[in-house]
Amino acid sequence: MSEKKFVTLSVYRYNPDADNEPRYETYKIPYTRGLVVLDALNYIYENLDSTIAFRWNCGTGQCGACSVMINNTPGLACRTMLEPDQTYSISPLARFPVIKDLVVDHDRGVRRLEKIRPYVERVEPAPRPEKMSREEVADAMEMKSCVECYSCVAACPALVETWQEFIGPAGMGKLARLGYDPRDDTDRVKLAFINGVYDCTTCGACKEVCLPRHIDIRRKAIEKLRALAVDQGLGPMPGHKEFIKNAEETGYVIGVTTTPFVEQVPEVIEVENPVDEIFFFPGCLINLRLQDVGMNVIEVLKRNRVRVRIPKKFVCCSSVMFRSGARETAKKLVLKNVECFEGLGVKKLVGLCPGCMATIKLDWPLVLHEMGRRPYTFKAMDINEYLVSDLGVEKMNTKDLKPLNIAVTYHDPCHLNRHQGISEEPRKLLNLIPGLKFVESDESDRCCGAGGGVRAGVRTLSYTIAGKKLDLMKETGADAFATSCSFCTIQLKDAASRSGYTQKVYNVTDLLAMSYIGAKP
Repeated sequence: MSEKKFVTLSVYRYNPDADNEPRYETYKIPYTRGLVVLDALNYIYENLDSTIAFRWNCGTGQCGACSVMINNTPGLACRTMLEPDQTYSISPLARFPVIKDLVVDHDRGVRRLEKIRPYVERVEPAPRPEKMSREEVADAMEMKSCVECYSCVAACPALVETWQEFIGPAGMGKLARLGYDPRDDTDRVKLAFINGVYDCTTCGACKEVCLPRHIDIRRKAIEKLRALAVDQGLGPMPGHKEFIKNAEETGYVIGVTTTPFVEQVPEVIEVENPVDEIFFFPGCLINLRLQDVGMNVIEVLKRNRVRVRIPKKFVCCSSVMFRSGARETAKKLVLKNVECFEGLGVKKLVGLCPGCMATIKLDWPLVLHEMGRRPYTFKAMDINEYLVSDLGVEKMNTKDLKPLNIAVTYHDPCHLNRHQGISEEPRKLLNLIPGLKFVESDESDRCCGAGGGVRAGVRTLSYTIAGKKLDLMKETGADAFATSCSFCTIQLKDAASRSGYTQKVYNVTDLLAMSYIGAKP
């Protein structure tokens, strides 16, 4: 007979009317196949402790009542599977006042939604019968599938206590649903603009915790509403307009202040006995601000016998335009780049900036399809993805790596981790470096506040989000912070300097290059 298995739950307990402070109590529950958090909580209530309070309302089809924090991540208790011989922390949904134990007061969320009038408003009485095609309501129906669990509210980094303008992902989803509904006569785009549609960092945390719906608030609500705001002359934000103007006039979102990267390197960087050939896409930041990071990418690729070509006539990837809603400018840039790359015969396009590569992978195919153009023919890859998965980490030159005696923690860029599914690859590269001690951070995938145009458009909010991120990284005791994003690097360096932190911020390829050449951090 097999040995009986158990699951351990560490459950938040707090009754504001009777307790001075919260505590956690531990319960051991027999494991059965298919056990979910809600099953375990019901077992505790029925067999171990009938004083525990939690909320659920299964069977209604659209409830969301059982949403709690599971290992500090919001999720539905009825949907989260448990594994045997593991311990799970269960706490009340973040950002809501606790009524008792795991039961929270949703009034804060409800009040936010009330101000946007989350129901169809009509100027004239509806005709009877009122007929609508499936196509007319398709976009609205996806938003309507929300079960109002508020997990997205708990996960959203832009919903900070000091910033009340942003209504949050749930509210934006409702505004989008009504804005797409042909029956609704209210200007939902204007309401979205007033209620902070440009405060979203587009990190994607809301979609990640949206179980079981996985509603893509970033694409289907935020970015569509921003594009409509631009069409109506409401958007983009003043901080975005200079970037868009630069892109239209020069092809880059930022101006030239130092010698561009593409002018510092030859068109082809040769190596002896090359094992592969790639085209390196620098993006605006490496080309015009972070040229040293680009040089480090070249160093790492050369050390691994990869011939590198530079597409010197590239233009901005158009990420800024897609994120801020300036889609017409974005389309022009996409076409210029595709014509450039295909004219050069690019087979593999490798970039370091996740914002660029996520845009190339996810936005370019959609906009090419919209314009009736054929898909591009090259393979687009992030540098971490290329080294670990395409070139092969086992084939990398590790014998020339020299020790870097430093403790490093890593920040997962949203556009790399959530939007491209690349998280383990940078960690594998860091762990190749002799002497480097990798320290994992709590909430390593928490947004730094740079993305979605927030750093450019809503700088105060951006810094607030970055401060929370840096505090988590500092708690690891690491000597330095690492990431794999040009924009995150700038954001973290800037925020660290403002906060008086002494830790330096590196890109993963910076550390690899330093190890290859024997430089000291």
